Amino acid sequence: MRRRILIALAALVLAGLSGVSVALYARGVDQRAVDGRQAVSVLLAKQRIPAGTTGADIRAKGLAREVVMPVETVPEGALKTLSTSLDDLRLSSDLAPDQLILRGQFAAREAATVGVPKGQLGVSIEVTMAPGVAEKVAAGDRVTVFVTYPRGVQPGSQKTRVLLPAATVISITTGQPSDVRPAPTSTRASATTRSYPATLAVGQADATRLVHAAQTGEVYLGLLGEGTQVTPSTAVDLDSLWGKP
Repeated sequence: MRRRILIALAALVLAGLSGVSVALYARGVDQRAVDGRQAVSVLLAKQRIPAGTTGADIRAKGLAREVVMPVETVPEGALKTLSTSLDDLRLSSDLAPDQLILRGQFAAREAATVGVPKGQLGVSIEVTMAPGVAEKVAAGDRVTVFVTYPRGVQPGSQKTRVLLPAATVISITTGQPSDVRPAPTSTRASATTRSYPATLAVGQADATRLVHAAQTGEVYLGLLGEGTQVTPSTAVDLDSLWGKP
């Protein structure tokens, strides 16, 4: 009996030594690959990781492995670690086995969508909102569309008015679907507002007006509360901003 126990223990020790040897060999291969060059540790997918997987899931399930690569071969945005800041972010596309994991592959959230109502068109435009406010608009919401026009002139020469009293949001992307940040809508407002892609359901006539407004002005969305009724009104400029004295 003692002999069998000793044999089993010896087998376990040999297995452990074998595992350590393999790990050291693999580390040596990585090191030889970068000898004489600056190296950096990056993460690769161990297996196929489907779109929609969160950073937290990748870390918890051990779906990534660390390798050493020459720094000049590593693209910008390659992840060295899976920080907790990625926990709630989701992959925007599938990752293949041994594919580099990049920051730009994670989106703040999956863009939810709803179907286009019968008899209407889905029109995609850039809308202007402040970060933080933008995240409160979701697919299915009813919104009022405002336009400030014309674009590119001094504020004193612009006007703002209700373009569409009500429209339905089919989809809106408020996170970062890639490693490119949403561009500021103008230099004077770069610190407070950004543009985001949104698709609205509208009728044919309103679709034409919406496209033209997006080309010539800045489009803003206002969330409609339950029972709120918005009616068309005259344009507001600097002279009429404060109403009648």
